Amino acid sequence: MDAIDKHSPTYILRSHTHRVTSLVLNGSNKYGPEPILLSGDENGAIIIWNVVTRRPLDRIQLPSDVQVIDIHVLDDRIIVLSKDHSLRIYTDLKETFEMKVNTLNFANIAIFSSSQAEEYTMVCCNTSNSENIDIYNFFNGKMNSLIRLFNSVSFMHFIEMNSLLGKDFGKMGILMKIIRDDTRNILFCGFEGGFVIGFKIVNTKFATLENNSYIKVILLSKFHYPNPILDITLDIENGILISSSTEKQLEEIDYTHCNLFQDTQNMDDYFVDPNQNIVMNKELWRESYLSQIMKTNYGKISHLCLSKDLFVFSTWSGKTAVMDRSTNAEKYVFWTSRSRVVVSESSQGNIDPSRSKLTNKDVKFEKIGAMTIFDPFGANVCIVPLQKNGIYTKARRLEQYIHQTWCYVGYGNGNIAVYKI
Repeated sequence: MDAIDKHSPTYILRSHTHRVTSLVLNGSNKYGPEPILLSGDENGAIIIWNVVTRRPLDRIQLPSDVQVIDIHVLDDRIIVLSKDHSLRIYTDLKETFEMKVNTLNFANIAIFSSSQAEEYTMVCCNTSNSENIDIYNFFNGKMNSLIRLFNSVSFMHFIEMNSLLGKDFGKMGILMKIIRDDTRNILFCGFEGGFVIGFKIVNTKFATLENNSYIKVILLSKFHYPNPILDITLDIENGILISSSTEKQLEEIDYTHCNLFQDTQNMDDYFVDPNQNIVMNKELWRESYLSQIMKTNYGKISHLCLSKDLFVFSTWSGKTAVMDRSTNAEKYVFWTSRSRVVVSESSQGNIDPSRSKLTNKDVKFEKIGAMTIFDPFGANVCIVPLQKNGIYTKARRLEQYIHQTWCYVGYGNGNIAVYKI
């Protein structure tokens, strides 16, 4: 069965006047039981939406009016990475922390709560070398608390010194994407050379290594080599990673077994880079991982999302496709066209329609800057507070919303198109 083209969205969120560059949904928030959407644009505007009422709730304007690259929500704090090489934390919409981060390659960051209140760990590009990563610890609101746990980690050096991929695989390339499995505490990095590396930060001493923490590599894929990794998404419940590149195929990796290998303190059981405090279990490397190839009708897939039943992706060309995960059959295709101009072939024009030949220019699709989905199976939303307070209309609208899958697509014209799947 052919996919159904959906040119008209269910509705459109209009408030941005510049290209939308980041979208993130958050279910548990200070605004109430309804989920919120945070959207950022290339002029530094961040808008917080109530997705049920479809109205803006609040707005943040970055002081430098520069592109928003990445948005995170942690503990009701909004964390923003922007193109002026800055990471900012907003508490109650007020800036409480700022630090400089290398954003020359547009890579995002991974940031997560640490063991203490207000403490965070961040993984990002190295300050001067976009092929390497830095790992920091810091406390919100305390600028002097910044500690660099790992400086300029080079996975390229680790791979070369242990001859893991042979001599002809080329360069790692700059960092393109970072994502974290918060359940298993695994970080995944995708690189320009087509590599995906999975690793854990272990905060204990390993064998004879000097540091009190080390990096344990658990996954290394070169499936997309030499094409760049464009996006990575995770099915955390099932331990599945899917990565995209410029070609018309995706790699699906089952990484659940990577966590099953027991650590030992015998250095002979590991590939080791003692200078960088990186290790990898040799048995895990020999065992490899389960990988499948998914063919698609589209290349240059820049945005990936997964739900329980569906796989959603957007392309550089401006199309968003929805596939059934069990059959890989394409169900829907979303797109927004730019103005379609009807032109006359006569330079003089002609008011008689019967004598003029009119042709439509080729349809041009609006470019996509960001895409995300609301998955009802993974949502953490409760309508009980509304029912207890007798707000039945709001409770009914919320219930209708959370029983659907929604796709949010941010376009170059500033609109956020919302599609009910």
